[in-house]
Amino acid sequence: MAVKWTGGHSSPILCLNASQEGLVASGAEGGDLVVWGEDGTLLGHTCFQGAEDVTNVLFSPSCPTKLYASHGETISILDVRSLKERLDDFHVNEEEINCLSLNETENLLASADDSGTIKILDLENKKISRSLKRHSNICSSVAFRPQRPQSLVSCGLDMQVMSCREYMGDAVEPSESPATLDYKFTGG
Repeated sequence: MAVKWTGGHSSPILCLNASQEGLVASGAEGGDLVVWGEDGTLLGHTCFQGAEDVTNVLFSPSCPTKLYASHGETISILDVRSLKERLDDFHVNEEEINCLSLNETENLLASADDSGTIKILDLENKKISRSLKRHSNICSSVAFRPQRPQSLVSCGLDMQVMSCREYMGDAVEPSESPATLDYKFTGG
């Protein structure tokens, strides 16, 4: 039987994620972010300034109280025990972020945005390590590939799924030859 969780949001909910410990985070229009207990109990609420929509939330697998949230062009890192105080903020993308992905060692965070760009944030050094302009339209999703530390996949509204075998190198499109790829992604 479905149970309706109430009391958290007053605007349309856009995303959610669950931690290994049973916590659930949900993000909504207008900068609204809520953390729920396993049973649907409201544990915390915050609203990001600027009223940018919260488009993605992601729990850290190794630190269950750490939460990554994208709102507008910004990524915030929060401790779910104290949502009002952010651990860090990164303004990394030029357009609205649609998806976040952590690599297995949790030292890199990828963000996909409306411009078709994927930014790879080095969390240890707190700076962008790579910017990949792979899609000709909105990049809707990005994911690091498990057990392949230098590999990620992305997809977008340009109807393309792209695999970056080594995100420091070239992206691979299934329909293109290596010679075309060399020209397209390295500039010649």
